[in-house]
Parts: sequence; structure tokens; C-alpha cells
Amino acid sequence: MKKGFTLIETIAVLLLVSILAMSVLISMLPMTQGLLQVRENTAAAQKARLAMVRLSREFTTITNIESVSSASITYDFLVPSDSWYTTLTHTLSWDGTPGHPLMLEGVPLTDDVENFTLTYQAGPPPVIDVVLQSRVGESGNAYSNRIAPRNILAGP
Repeated sequence: MKKGFTLIETIAVLLLVSILAMSVLISMLPMTQGLLQVRENTAAAQKARLAMVRLSREFTTITNIESVSSASITYDFLVPSDSWYTTLTHTLSWDGTPGHPLMLEGVPLTDDVENFTLTYQAGPPPVIDVVLQSRVGESGNAYSNRIAPRNILAGP
């Protein structure tokens, strides 16, 4: 009896190994797509959270609200300077089109915005409700915050 593999046995082993490799690759495809979706959702959530933190910090130091609507606000706020504090005026706006960015002084604060609403209640105490919904995947993530400006002198 001869020792070793015949050509038919070698081809059969290669065929079985290739079928096994293809099944592994096909089963890994949904996992890879899921990983990419998780990364996209995480990045969008991080951008939306950073935007909310920035708005919370600025809205807390508002001294005057010049104008406000459901998707736009123009306000004065305090920033530290060399001697004391300086007042700056910013305009935050969203054009209402899903997928467009939320703009702060003409610069995108966050992109892929599905919905953005501002509600100002003159108080006392004055309160600004902010709702930001990011546009990611099948359903967006909504973030909301209620901010009470501590330095406000007058409302719109």
C-alpha cells in the first residue's frame, strides 16, 4: 500500500477548507456592519453631547436675550477677560431642515441635526429648555436640558 494523499483527497480537503472559510467570512459580515453602526452612533452621540455642554455653559452666563424663537436665539453672555468679564453676543440657529447643522455664529456646532427646539420662559426664574435630536441610523438620539441663566437682567 502506498503512503500519502491522492489528488482527489487533496482537492476534497481544499474544498472543505474553502467552504468553512466562506461560512466564517459570511457570518462575520453582520458583526462588522454592527461594529460600524455602533461607531457611527457613538460619534454622533458624542457630538450632540458636546454641543449640549457648550450650550449649557454659555446659556448659564447669559446676561441678556435679544431675540428668541423655537429654532434660534441671540443672546449676550459673559466670558472671563484679563481684568474682569467681557460680554459677547452670539446667535444660535438651526434652519429646520433635518440633516443640516446647528450653527453658532455661522460655524457648525454639531451636524446631522434631526430636530432642535428652544423654549424660553421669562420666569422668575428665567429658564431655557433645549432639545437636540441627532440624525443617526434608523432613529436619532434626543438630548434635552433645562438651563436657568444665573446672570440674566432682561428678557426679549
